[in-house]
Amino acid sequence: MLEQLIYFSSLFIFFAINLRILRALHIENKFEKFKIWEIKAAYFLVSLGLAHLLAEIMVKFSNFLDFI
Repeated sequence: MLEQLIYFSSLFIFFAINLRILRALHIENKFEKFKIWEIKAAYFLVSLGLAHLLAEIMVKFSNFLDFI
């Protein structure tokens, strides 16, 4: 239960952080013009993927701290 709470809370936090970082990088210059849907989907998927990885790291780190 605690692992799920850590995972989902860190997933939401890291998703928001990653989304802000990706928007600051101006990746839309790499896409064709007027492809708004594709750009937003790419931002969402990359942010979600990175947030998942970071949330898994947080869960493993919390398990490591419990082991100590």
